Amino acid sequence: MPALIFDLDGTLTDSKPGILACLRQVIAARDLGDQGPLERFIGPPVEEWTLQLLPRGDDQARADLAREYRACYDREGWSNNALFPGVDAMLAQLHGEAFPLYVCTSKQQHFALRILDLFGLSRWFTAVYGDKAELASHNKADLLASLLRDHRLNPAECWMIGDRSYDFEAARANRVRSLAAAWGYGSDEEFALAGAVAQTPAEIFRIVAL
Repeated sequence: MPALIFDLDGTLTDSKPGILACLRQVIAARDLGDQGPLERFIGPPVEEWTLQLLPRGDDQARADLAREYRACYDREGWSNNALFPGVDAMLAQLHGEAFPLYVCTSKQQHFALRILDLFGLSRWFTAVYGDKAELASHNKADLLASLLRDHRLNPAECWMIGDRSYDFEAARANRVRSLAAAWGYGSDEEFALAGAVAQTPAEIFRIVAL
């Protein structure tokens, strides 16, 4: 059976409320002004969006901003979250059909594990790969490459399932098929980058079982 590698935010859980609330807090605390819609910051690693918020800042200022955001997320943001309807049933079905299941997320790994435990999802996954401060690269393509290498997965026999362009670009860089979760945060233009689109979690089995 092909290995199925899931993104977390916008694919398994609706984490937008907690992420945006903490973003608003750090933006207000630093008086960074009106940044427009903040949804664009859901998906990429924190280190990437600090460049956008502090284009004239130095590395230390950006590191401080990332630390402030993560402190907020650690206190309250991570639990301001909800499981998308149908996700648990979808994972149970895929697990029952013997699909190997993994998570690959730009969220820091300890937050990802905490959230999966909160919703009782950890039991379905062979491994969870999230970002870590000590990693040389915070690029999702590199994280996915590490997962494939560590678990000796054949890219041609895997699917990356996510909702943002970062997921589909990471899949393409690793020669992995990609599937868009249309209930997530991506746009139609982003979904067009994927090899297939599922409108609901229930559709995933039908697509990957072909």
